[in-house]
Amino acid sequence: AILWAAVWIWLWKNRRESAPVRFILSPAATISSLILLLAACLWVGLSGERSFVQTVVFVGLLLYLQTVLLLVIVRGWRRSGRVRWRFLLIHAGFLLSVGAGFWGTPDSSEARVRMGRGDTVREAYSLDGGRVVLPYELSLEDYVVKVSDDGKPVHYEAVIKIDGQGPVSVTVNHPYGVRFGEEVYLTSVSDSRCVLQIVREPWRYFALAGIIMLLAGAFMLFIKGPQR
Repeated sequence: AILWAAVWIWLWKNRRESAPVRFILSPAATISSLILLLAACLWVGLSGERSFVQTVVFVGLLLYLQTVLLLVIVRGWRRSGRVRWRFLLIHAGFLLSVGAGFWGTPDSSEARVRMGRGDTVREAYSLDGGRVVLPYELSLEDYVVKVSDDGKPVHYEAVIKIDGQGPVSVTVNHPYGVRFGEEVYLTSVSDSRCVLQIVREPWRYFALAGIIMLLAGAFMLFIKGPQR
């Protein structure tokens, strides 16, 4: 990511009139990158073909959009010696939120493990069946299923320990943060076992920061109105 940004910033500073720079900064590049991204997202959402996001076409599209955003920011973040904060927050926030998912995908992982009461493990299994060695010892102390008066389950909870420390409670949609960017979720419970899911997404905090920047810039634009 650093090399990608450095190359285009160098081109902007030293080859500003070159064909690649002029095209990336053209209205055609801005419009086409946004339309293509929207079309790709709609296709994935409506068709259910999630494997499309791993294709060269989708990866190239995201890189194209990020390149346009980067040069737009470099060109317009400052004008007449003053920083354009609203412009910078909106565009940099959009770039950061999109880029975090793009560059962070190789660092993300998901694995699951089935455990019974008293079990201790140091490995889990990825969705494709591969074995994943955990950097800590995961123990299941107990799990509880609470039911309503008519016999329907209303609450699932597991009590776990990490490297013997704890215990801590994990419920559905309320994971336990093991370390930066890594959390343990409770996904299902049966009579004799429960399934824990280990999700590692260290770049998601950058995506969150980008979304906050984008919202802050939009709020500033709403309060002060457009300025030329």
